Amino acid sequence: MSSQNENQETSTPVRFKAFGWLMQRITGVGLLLFLGLHFWLQHMPNGFLATAEEYNSILRELGSTGQEFADAFAKGALKEALPGEHVITYSKVLERLQAPLWKMIDIMLLFLALSHGMLGVSRALGDYVHNERIRKIAVAMGWTVSVLLAWQGTMAVMSVGMN
Repeated sequence: MSSQNENQETSTPVRFKAFGWLMQRITGVGLLLFLGLHFWLQHMPNGFLATAEEYNSILRELGSTGQEFADAFAKGALKEALPGEHVITYSKVLERLQAPLWKMIDIMLLFLALSHGMLGVSRALGDYVHNERIRKIAVAMGWTVSVLLAWQGTMAVMSVGMN
């Protein structure tokens, strides 16, 4: 009877560790999917990137605003886009983030990355920090920072397009 009680007492931590292991895999697959979507939207010519003409007109406009930009052009820090090249611009990012779907995609990428990272850190702390109290404090601090970063990132994404 006592061995059955011992198994019940240790089953919760084992189940919790198994859940963490499973969530690490789920968030990893989610990250692959959302990163693929992110790279496709951000780096492939699909209407969410500025054309070379749009980008070069922005640069010309900036060049006429002051000496700082003229100096940057002279030093080669700012260069015109080549014909056929597509460029990420602030206005195109704003345009994309006007749609709730793209906001949700960016927020999901943020949550998946933070969750996946903290699950990995928790696992590493479990392997290398043998003092249970210190390990629990470190994990709690990590999750607290992750929640704060998730909140800050969500507010930044959601505030785009608000007056």
